[in-house]
Amino acid sequence: MVNNALLEKESWIVAEQVWFELYRLLRNPAVLQKPLSAKQAANTINWYRKNSGWLQCAWEPSMMEELKHIWEDDNFPARRSFDSILAVTLKAYEVNNFYTRNSKDFDKLGFFNVINPLNLRP
Repeated sequence: MVNNALLEKESWIVAEQVWFELYRLLRNPAVLQKPLSAKQAANTINWYRKNSGWLQCAWEPSMMEELKHIWEDDNFPARRSFDSILAVTLKAYEVNNFYTRNSKDFDKLGFFNVINPLNLRP
Protein backbone atom coordinates (compact mmCIF):
# COMPACT_ATOMS: atom_id res chain seq x y z
CA MET A 1 0.00 0.00 0.00
CA VAL A 2 2.71 2.51 0.99
CA ASN A 3 4.78 1.65 -2.09
CA ASN A 4 1.81 2.30 -4.37
CA ALA A 5 1.07 5.54 -2.53
CA LEU A 6 4.66 6.70 -2.99
CA LEU A 7 4.48 5.92 -6.72
CA GLU A 8 1.14 7.72 -7.12
CA LYS A 9 1.84 10.55 -4.70
CA GLU A 10 -0.46 13.12 -6.33
CA SER A 11 -3.40 10.74 -5.75
CA TRP A 12 -3.01 10.75 -1.95
CA ILE A 13 -3.88 13.30 0.70
CA VAL A 14 -3.20 12.96 4.41
CA ALA A 15 -4.99 15.00 7.06
CA GLU A 16 -2.56 16.53 9.53
CA GLN A 17 -4.34 14.98 12.51
CA VAL A 18 -3.42 11.53 11.15
CA TRP A 19 0.22 12.28 11.94
CA PHE A 20 -0.67 12.85 15.61
CA GLU A 21 -2.28 9.43 15.81
CA LEU A 22 0.55 7.76 13.90
CA TYR A 23 3.13 9.23 16.29
CA ARG A 24 1.28 7.68 19.22
CA LEU A 25 1.01 4.31 17.45
CA LEU A 26 4.69 4.22 16.46
CA ARG A 27 5.67 4.59 20.12
CA ASN A 28 3.11 2.19 21.56
CA PRO A 29 4.41 -1.24 22.72
CA ALA A 30 0.88 -2.63 22.47
CA VAL A 31 1.01 -1.93 18.72
CA LEU A 32 4.65 -2.60 17.82
CA GLN A 33 6.94 -5.28 19.25
CA LYS A 34 9.77 -2.75 19.01
CA PRO A 35 8.21 0.70 19.37
CA LEU A 36 10.17 3.63 18.01
CA SER A 37 11.89 6.15 20.22
CA ALA A 38 10.46 9.66 20.34
CA LYS A 39 13.10 10.86 17.90
CA GLN A 40 12.62 7.93 15.52
CA ALA A 41 8.84 8.41 15.47
CA ALA A 42 9.16 12.16 14.90
CA ASN A 43 11.73 11.61 12.13
CA THR A 44 9.53 8.99 10.44
CA ILE A 45 6.56 11.32 10.36
CA ASN A 46 8.72 14.22 9.24
CA TRP A 47 10.07 12.12 6.36
CA TYR A 48 6.59 11.27 5.12
CA ARG A 49 5.38 14.86 5.50
CA LYS A 50 8.37 16.32 3.66
CA ASN A 51 9.42 13.61 1.18
CA SER A 52 6.43 11.47 0.24
CA GLY A 53 4.95 14.07 -2.09
CA TRP A 54 1.51 13.38 -0.66
CA LEU A 55 -0.90 16.26 -0.45
CA GLN A 56 -1.84 17.43 3.03
CA CYS A 57 -4.95 18.96 4.51
CA ALA A 58 -5.88 20.30 7.93
CA TRP A 59 -8.88 21.20 10.01
CA GLU A 60 -10.11 24.76 9.58
CA PRO A 61 -12.56 26.66 11.80
CA SER A 62 -14.99 27.06 8.90
CA MET A 63 -15.60 23.29 9.04
CA MET A 64 -17.22 23.54 12.48
CA GLU A 65 -20.72 24.08 11.08
CA GLU A 66 -20.58 20.72 9.24
CA LEU A 67 -19.22 19.04 12.36
CA LYS A 68 -21.94 20.58 14.50
CA HIS A 69 -24.61 18.74 12.52
CA ILE A 70 -22.93 15.42 13.26
CA TRP A 71 -22.32 16.16 16.93
CA GLU A 72 -25.92 17.33 17.53
CA ASP A 73 -27.31 13.87 16.81
CA ASP A 74 -28.22 12.25 20.14
CA ASN A 75 -27.24 8.87 18.66
CA PHE A 76 -23.72 10.06 17.88
CA PRO A 77 -21.22 8.34 20.22
CA ALA A 78 -18.84 10.81 21.87
CA ARG A 79 -15.93 8.35 21.51
CA ARG A 80 -16.08 8.98 17.74
CA SER A 81 -15.48 12.74 18.06
CA PHE A 82 -11.98 12.65 16.58
CA ASP A 83 -13.10 10.37 13.76
CA SER A 84 -15.82 12.85 12.86
CA ILE A 85 -13.30 15.72 12.78
CA LEU A 86 -11.14 13.71 10.39
CA ALA A 87 -14.14 12.85 8.20
CA VAL A 88 -15.30 16.46 7.94
CA THR A 89 -11.75 17.59 7.13
CA LEU A 90 -11.37 15.04 4.33
CA LYS A 91 -14.83 15.80 2.96
CA ALA A 92 -13.96 19.52 2.79
CA TYR A 93 -10.93 18.62 0.67
CA GLU A 94 -13.11 16.49 -1.63
CA VAL A 95 -11.56 13.16 -0.72
CA ASN A 96 -13.58 10.34 -2.30
CA ASN A 97 -11.71 7.19 -1.26
CA PHE A 98 -10.77 6.88 2.38
CA TYR A 99 -8.39 4.12 3.46
CA THR A 100 -8.68 3.09 7.11
CA ARG A 101 -8.78 -0.14 9.05
CA ASN A 102 -11.45 1.57 11.17
CA SER A 103 -13.94 1.41 8.31
CA LYS A 104 -17.06 0.67 10.37
CA ASP A 105 -17.03 4.12 12.01
CA PHE A 106 -16.72 5.97 8.72
CA ASP A 107 -19.10 3.92 6.55
CA LYS A 108 -22.11 5.35 8.35
CA LEU A 109 -21.19 8.95 7.55
CA GLY A 110 -21.70 8.39 3.83
CA PHE A 111 -18.94 10.84 2.88
CA PHE A 112 -16.55 8.44 1.16
CA ASN A 113 -15.92 5.11 -0.38
CA VAL A 114 -14.34 3.59 2.76
CA ILE A 115 -11.68 0.96 2.10
CA ASN A 116 -9.97 -1.21 4.69
CA PRO A 117 -6.41 -1.66 3.36
CA LEU A 118 -6.07 -4.89 5.35
CA ASN A 119 -8.74 -6.42 3.10
CA LEU A 120 -6.88 -5.58 -0.11
CA ARG A 121 -4.99 -8.30 -1.85
CA PRO A 122 -1.43 -7.63 -3.11
